[in-house]
Amino acid sequence: MFRTRRLLTSAFIFAVLLTGVPSCLPAQTNSVLFVADRFEPVKGAISVPSTPTERSAAFSLLERALQNSDMHMTGTAPFHLDATFNTGGNVNYAGLGQLTETWLSGKSWRWTARLGSYSQIQIGYNGSTFAEKKTPIPLRIQMLRNAIFWPVRLNSAAEIRTAAVLWNGKPATCLLTSGMMGLATTTQTRLWEETEYCIDNASGLLQVYSIAPGSYAVYEYANAQFHGHIVPDRIMFVINGATVLDSQIRITDAGSVNASMLTPTQQMIANGPAITLRAPERFPIEIPSASINGKTYPVIILASIDVSGNVLEEELASSSDGALVQSALDLVRKTTFPAQGEQRQAYINVKFTPVSQGTY
Repeated sequence: MFRTRRLLTSAFIFAVLLTGVPSCLPAQTNSVLFVADRFEPVKGAISVPSTPTERSAAFSLLERALQNSDMHMTGTAPFHLDATFNTGGNVNYAGLGQLTETWLSGKSWRWTARLGSYSQIQIGYNGSTFAEKKTPIPLRIQMLRNAIFWPVRLNSAAEIRTAAVLWNGKPATCLLTSGMMGLATTTQTRLWEETEYCIDNASGLLQVYSIAPGSYAVYEYANAQFHGHIVPDRIMFVINGATVLDSQIRITDAGSVNASMLTPTQQMIANGPAITLRAPERFPIEIPSASINGKTYPVIILASIDVSGNVLEEELASSSDGALVQSALDLVRKTTFPAQGEQRQAYINVKFTPVSQGTY
């Protein structure tokens, strides 16, 4: 029986990894409730847009934040970005680091990174990506790049709920999105499956991005205008209640760029295609357990997965039961996921379920 359930789960995982977050899964409200920690902006009073107009207004707010944060869209003015940061946590690389990017267009760019003993240079040249070294990128560097350049992902077909909050004393709206269809309107707490965007009502600027409970990217702005964009000057990451990344960011016009800086060396070309980074994703793994009764107990694990599907780094984001954390970490670490050809930053919802409940 257990073998059959695991086979079903593996097939489901494979489908999710190929297509991203499922767009039409039935809502499962049988999980124990997520208990908001002190970093969670939403602590109650959650509503579901009841009319097309209300739903459109919610997605318009998200679109506004996306348009401001997307620095790689066609037509963006060439820029040079420099980020210095300090990282911690139980990961392979931590300490002081630096990230830079010079961007002229989608076919002409260069980024560099340093963190501890790790360093890397990648160059985009005529639609191809080349790297100084064909080595995996540390999780903290991938997290920061994703938080700077791709924090907002818009899916107009997603389920959405909203909550009015005060953030730094100003009115903001938190949008809770998921692929879970038919959400119960009476659930006045964030669901384990929901991704959260908190956006300032007046400015339309993203304040908090939480792809999964327990993981929060917090944005601060000095109102520095860059060709119609307001770029954050600080981004902090809180994972499982601890600040694991704190960055200072500065952006300027690219100015005159030496062509050799944006041209791959012969060694880069000989290295072959570079390891590219995918935007953050999340998916579930169900673990039927005879020791679990009544409710499902989720544990969210943040993992870096290499191009072959092997787990490089992992850490706990949040848990409904501390006694299940080590089992979830062990499971994720030992799992080989379907190869996707890109390095992934994945939030994995390990769901310990009663044996009688089955999988979806």
